[in-house]
Amino acid sequence: MWGKLIAATVLGLPLSTFSVGAVLYAWPGPWQDGMVPGMLAILPVWLAVVAASPLFRSAPRAWGSLALATLAAFAALSAARTLGG
Repeated sequence: MWGKLIAATVLGLPLSTFSVGAVLYAWPGPWQDGMVPGMLAILPVWLAVVAASPLFRSAPRAWGSLALATLAAFAALSAARTLGG
């Protein structure tokens, strides 16, 4: 239980930050206009990841899944910045 919670706490913050950032860069118009709503959206997304962490079967599966999701969100953010900028 604690391993899953720590995984979600540690990896959930970059996951939520990268995810919200990718949405902001992909949104039409300048990304600076969505900065404040985006920063406000990071906390509920992070809390949703932490709240869903007990659904993983084991702590190693949580670490692996969240690490892959974080890398995918980072790739999406990089692609959005490259293609949208």
